[in-house]
Amino acid sequence: MKFKDFFLICLSLVIFNACSDDDVQIDAPDEDTGQPQEEVPNGEEEGSGNTAPAEFSLAGLEDGTSDVDLHPVLSWTAATDSDGDEVTYTLLLDTNESPETILAENLTATEFTIAEGLDRDKVYYWKVIASDGKGGETESSETFSFSTKGFSFADSALTANVGFGARRNHSITEFDGKLWMIGGRDDTTSYDDIWSSTDGETWQLEAEDPFGFFNKSNHTAVVFKNKLWVIAGGFSDVWSSTNGKDWTKETTNPGFGSREGHSTVVYDGKLWVIGGTKVSDQMNDVWYSENGINWVQAAESTQFSPRTDHTTVVFDGKMYLIGGTSVEDSSPIFYNDIYTSTDGVNWTEVDTDSVFELRANHTSLVTGNRMWVIGGWQAIVNQSTFHQDITTFADVWYSDNGTHWNKLTTSASYGARMGHASVIFNDKILISGGLKINQEDNTRAHNSDVWMIE
Repeated sequence: MKFKDFFLICLSLVIFNACSDDDVQIDAPDEDTGQPQEEVPNGEEEGSGNTAPAEFSLAGLEDGTSDVDLHPVLSWTAATDSDGDEVTYTLLLDTNESPETILAENLTATEFTIAEGLDRDKVYYWKVIASDGKGGETESSETFSFSTKGFSFADSALTANVGFGARRNHSITEFDGKLWMIGGRDDTTSYDDIWSSTDGETWQLEAEDPFGFFNKSNHTAVVFKNKLWVIAGGFSDVWSSTNGKDWTKETTNPGFGSREGHSTVVYDGKLWVIGGTKVSDQMNDVWYSENGINWVQAAESTQFSPRTDHTTVVFDGKMYLIGGTSVEDSSPIFYNDIYTSTDGVNWTEVDTDSVFELRANHTSLVTGNRMWVIGGWQAIVNQSTFHQDITTFADVWYSDNGTHWNKLTTSASYGARMGHASVIFNDKILISGGLKINQEDNTRAHNSDVWMIE
């Protein structure tokens, strides 16, 4: 045998052994049957035998609807399920163009009424997901948007002659689903009565003299720990009620003494009393209580000047103190400064770029992610005549940051006022009573009306 043939035989044996090695595997090609692959039907979960609900669409509100109420009804067409499975719906809504926030789930109906949570002047996006409970889901064929309405001042008064009559320095507070009007005064009488209302228009007398000797005017009223509280008003007293009719005198020695024209807020789980007039002195002290009975002085003197007839609200996690007045050398000084605090001890002045005029005896509240300042008055010395120019305001201001303030257009028939009451009720702002001083004809007139911003 020739050497060349022997070499080829050996080489063939090596190659054969290598190819038969267990570590080497050769995949056989798929057999081409010539038949097309079977596709999974649309909406069917592969390998599960379950079919997702059929396509469906949103119905109302129509896409792009504007000036929408804060409690709209959203609806969609029904999604059918070919397997006969029960279909439930998940509603997603937020301010993102592709909403991710679940507003409601496990719905069986094809409509949903939004009860709370919407802000005014905002664009919202929404969609619905239909589920069959077995992993099958189908999104609505589109995402809709709508924009909520802003605030507008009513053209006419809700009532021109409210049941409790004309007065100033009273309070109106929402408690247990009702409005409660407490006390106040006019130029001849201090009142001690309490009235309630379920709509702001019709009022019912609930108690004629619940505080006895302690008539209530220029006091504060707030809701705290499921009770309605009334604090001071020329006296050093604190009262509470669980029903608005029957009142318990909690203390006549709260530490801050006789007080009127102060402000009171609920913040950080505590009641806070800030500033006001103590006998004849304006104060800039701060007090708090965790139960309404025992009071602690947080600050004897703060960064804002002593003042009375100011307001304080809670907004964006802070206490905001707004405006007010004090007396120096027998002359009033008015403020339009704003201070914030997170502890009641340290107060920082807000650097405003637009703001309302100097004022006191205004009201302030928070709704629609905004702070509001309503009415009030000022008495400024005219540098030409050296007499005081007295102005009572018929304006409404709002801000979403405390720095920049905007003026809301009011009704032409809405009158100027100070010492009025304002309250949030059913997503609306109600304004009641107050005093108008007309310097030109030297008259004073108390209002007996109720107005609404909605």
